[in-house]
Amino acid sequence: MLPPLSRVGVQGTPPPSPLDFDYLKQWHHTLLSWSAGVVTFPACIGLFQALIFRPLQISNATFGARVFGICSIGTAGVMASIGLLGTSAYFLKFGTDMPEAVASSLDTRHILFNGVASAVWFYILGGRFHSVLPSSLVNPGAFANRGLTASFNYASNEKKKKLNIQGKQHGCHTCGRFWLIDKFIADHQPPLAVIRDMMLKRRYILGIFPTRPKIPNQRFYPQCNQCSQKQQNYLSALSRVKVQRLKLKWRHIVTHGTSLRLYHLWLPFPIIYHMFEPLKG
Repeated sequence: MLPPLSRVGVQGTPPPSPLDFDYLKQWHHTLLSWSAGVVTFPACIGLFQALIFRPLQISNATFGARVFGICSIGTAGVMASIGLLGTSAYFLKFGTDMPEAVASSLDTRHILFNGVASAVWFYILGGRFHSVLPSSLVNPGAFANRGLTASFNYASNEKKKKLNIQGKQHGCHTCGRFWLIDKFIADHQPPLAVIRDMMLKRRYILGIFPTRPKIPNQRFYPQCNQCSQKQQNYLSALSRVKVQRLKLKWRHIVTHGTSLRLYHLWLPFPIIYHMFEPLKG
């Protein structure tokens, strides 16, 4: 059992790192500290979706979504590092010197390493950077995979079976849920209502010559009943009262902070950095 580190707060000396090697030898403390980071990482990603991206109407379909995603993952990685270091300092009984001790282990190099390493590891595990952003009900969602080709007609029974298999493997393309869902719905993307609206809107060259609207190719994606109902309600309200567009501005954005995948597993990068840092000398 390690004694309290009384050397913390010695006159003019910086506190030791919360990742003292003697501490790392106690595997149960190391595991608990890593667990704090593992929980903090996806929690921060979910909070960013709800508190930042949704109010700003930024979704996985927004221009520059990958850049927003990388920033979100990197920031969540730094916050997870703080969670790990704070837990380490707690077990080492840093007391009132805990904030200073944690800060001493998070200089610019550490912050950059933790942020970049978190993004690289996320990508290695198969994550797509735009998938950490909320989904849009009028675009393929954050969990959209390959999907199937679609037309104005409803999906055939054969395509419904294939989409159900995709849904079981990858989840609802909007919210990512696949547990406790027996049957997925074939969702047109873009929705038929959006396509019809585009076809009705005519643009004119010089105010005289009508132009043909460019209609995007549609695809089917598996969607759960809950997200399908949200989409129907949103499109229905949008078509009924155009004045309500301002009131509906957030309703097409769906967060999915609780739909976790393997790529949400965070590694203890502060410990890795600390272990290999002596090799530089």
